[in-house]
Order: sequence, then structure tokens, then C-alpha cells
Amino acid sequence: MITFSETLDAAERLAELLKSSANIETALEDASKDLADFLSVLEYMHTKEFNDTQDILNFVDNVLIPQVLGIRDSLQAGTEPHQKRLKMAHDQAERLVVRLRVLINDGIDGFLS
Repeated sequence: MITFSETLDAAERLAELLKSSANIETALEDASKDLADFLSVLEYMHTKEFNDTQDILNFVDNVLIPQVLGIRDSLQAGTEPHQKRLKMAHDQAERLVVRLRVLINDGIDGFLS
């Protein structure tokens, strides 16, 4: 039988895991700002007077590509561990719901009928 103390403990662990959603939100906001900065660089590229094709390629290789890779890497680093924690929270919530249904239905016999 599930006790109130066990239920409270499970709810507290679930709440702790769900804090990851705020971290993902922060990572997405940061990535959005980084993309806005990247857009500024692209707009700058339209106004910059390049001497030849090689200057353009150098700009792409030395500025644009590293910036895109940085945005990708920071977004991945800022979301990946938290996505795993949210998956764990989802699994834990499902287990808790099953245990509470068993409690409400007077044990496993009432739950299965």
C-alpha cells in the first residue's frame, strides 16, 4: 500500500525534475538572442563591400559558420540534460498515477476489475 509519506516524496522528486523546464526555457531564450545576433551579422554582410569572392568565402568560413556552430552547440548543451530529466519526470509521474489509482481502487484487485 502506498503511504502519504511515499506520495509526498514522489511528488517532491517530480517537482525537482520539472525544474528542468525552466532551464530549457532559458536555453531557448539564449539561443533566440544568439540567432538575432546572427541575423545582424547576415545583414552586415549585405552592406559590407567585399573585394572578391575569396573575401566572401573567408567571411563565411571565419565568421558565419563558427557562429552557427556555436549556436547549435550551446542550444544542445543547454537543453539535452534537461530533456532527459523531463523524460524521467514523465515516467515518474506515470508510475505515481498508477500507484494512486491502485490506492483509490482499494488495491490491485479493484484496479484490475
